[in-house]
Amino acid sequence: MSTHAVPVEKYHGTGNDFLVVDASEGVADRSAFARAYCDRETGVSADTVDDGAPAADDAARGGGDGAADPGGRRGADGVLFLEIGERYRPTRVVMTLVQPDGSTAAMCGNGARVVARWAHDRTGDHEFMIDTQAGTRRATVSPDGSEVTIEMGTPRFDPAAVPVDRDEPLVEEAIEGLTVTAVDTGVPHAVAFLEGGRDDPDGIDAVDLDAVAPPVRHADVFPQGANVNLAAVVDAGGGDG
Repeated sequence: MSTHAVPVEKYHGTGNDFLVVDASEGVADRSAFARAYCDRETGVSADTVDDGAPAADDAARGGGDGAADPGGRRGADGVLFLEIGERYRPTRVVMTLVQPDGSTAAMCGNGARVVARWAHDRTGDHEFMIDTQAGTRRATVSPDGSEVTIEMGTPRFDPAAVPVDRDEPLVEEAIEGLTVTAVDTGVPHAVAFLEGGRDDPDGIDAVDLDAVAPPVRHADVFPQGANVNLAAVVDAGGGDG
């Protein structure tokens, strides 16, 4: 891992917080860097800058998608190594996301929101093409910079695309105690719809995600693992349909 101080900024995208590093900083071992500084107990925060550690810039820029993280938490959900190509129109940004365990994720929607806001802060542009390992995604930043829209592509349920170790799509099936649907949005996801919203004491917030997610993430049916997502319908909507 690099021993020189690496400038780091901390942003969040709808709650997922990320450390952001300009790729030109030349971090030699990105996996070790992420494991060290994303740790929730010992990782970097806005209040801790040690010799040889990242210089965290956590100045609040207000709320909204991709804003600087106001929470002051240690660690992060990953490190985004970013490179801007301003000679392109729209401006292109190469995105590499290294997760807290040192592995590389092909794509992350909330991470892409951060990428767009970070690039907007540097260029003033509002349209970007973000190059990820899962393909190129178009991003739009609102005029006031408070919202970011990401083109996520088409969700895929095909077993080979997710992937899942079976011949048919995995839809609403019990996996390690959760009823999940497997879908690929650039990376594999296992999505479980639960009863009860945030105002329900027995609803979604009552679930210990740290306890229920790892067995699903590492279940044999997911050969590459899966991000585990919990969702609850809180408003059926008032449309005519």
